[in-house]
Amino acid sequence: MDNQAVLIRGSLHQGSEILIFESDKQDQDTIFVVGIENYSTSFGPMELFPDEHEIYRVNTKRTDPNYDRYLEGKSLIELVAGEGGTSIWFDIAMKRSWYYGKYVFDKSEFEKIPLTELNINGSKYNDVKVIESDGSYQERDNYAERFYWSVENGFLGLDRRDEKWRLIKKYVP
Repeated sequence: MDNQAVLIRGSLHQGSEILIFESDKQDQDTIFVVGIENYSTSFGPMELFPDEHEIYRVNTKRTDPNYDRYLEGKSLIELVAGEGGTSIWFDIAMKRSWYYGKYVFDKSEFEKIPLTELNINGSKYNDVKVIESDGSYQERDNYAERFYWSVENGFLGLDRRDEKWRLIKKYVP
């Protein structure tokens, strides 16, 4: 799993970063990374010969996408490796915004998403994967159409129909 964990280790240094985002409506939101878990578990509790799965999980404290409050214990990304391969799971949500589209990718599927360039306030990111929604729950007010993931820097922001959020500062204690 060590070579798979680059998605997490490349974007986070100690697991205590503070990510500051700003919308194109001059609103701000903050995601607090509160730790990175690494553990192994069997896939199912009732299996006679359980396969072990190694899991890396980035835990956060973040804004509830539906209410004016923070939620603890939410993960931003999770990598699960086992005999069947590696899967990458995203839970992308911010103030008034939630990505409802496809959120679990196997490693090869994720690697096939082309890299593009994203400029944010003069900072250029050349390794960005744009994850487009599949249209699930598009009638909801907080529906996010896509999110941006830098292979090296992690979560860079998301787009709603009427608002765009971008990472403007990453504090590393």
